[in-house]
Amino acid sequence: MRVTSLRAMSAAAGAALLLGLTACSSSTPSGRSAPGTTTPTTPAGATSPVPCQSTGCQARQTLPLAAGYQVVLWLSPDQQNFRTRPVVELRHNGAAVGWWTSPKGDGWSGQLTCSTSAAEPNCVLTDTAGMHAGVAEVVLLSGGRLVHPAGAEATSDSGLMHAADLDGDGYLDVVGATNDYQPNYAQGHNYWQTFRYAEGQLVVTGCQLQVDTPRPTRLLAGPCPPI
Repeated sequence: MRVTSLRAMSAAAGAALLLGLTACSSSTPSGRSAPGTTTPTTPAGATSPVPCQSTGCQARQTLPLAAGYQVVLWLSPDQQNFRTRPVVELRHNGAAVGWWTSPKGDGWSGQLTCSTSAAEPNCVLTDTAGMHAGVAEVVLLSGGRLVHPAGAEATSDSGLMHAADLDGDGYLDVVGATNDYQPNYAQGHNYWQTFRYAEGQLVVTGCQLQVDTPRPTRLLAGPCPPI
């Protein structure tokens, strides 16, 4: 399996990206994608700037994908700029062909992780979302566009989330954390929480109390605290 996770990396050679599933495309290669409501990429002309450039965003990561494709993550350098959102740009042979804007990330601390091991290469964008929350969103490359399946996102109330293939199938899953709020958030207990990507969705598989336990490397199956 091959997983790429880079920060502040300059442009590199292509590899194949598949980050989400599109209802608009015809049938995709065998994998875990399923039709559903999706957010497709906005097409870009050769000279069109990414939409966040008006707010001063900068290219932070460039990840190589297959068949001449690569993705570029654009973020704001200003942590007080609440107008901006993370933008994932799709390029083919170095030319911009479209982009996808995250509707939820803060826009300055995001990280893009990609896997090219599955029948459908895929990426996960993780970012902060507010004071102590995190968000993870799957994006796919389908028909030369990035597509975000509506159910392929997860949130955490306790910090930045992390993307990794936890079941060895080539599709990125997500590790987050949740708090039991007993008796309140500050005094409550944090639990690891894992999400598996399947059928165009990120689905909770289980939780584990964070007591001297490292971040999970496999999907959890234990009970999660009631919220």
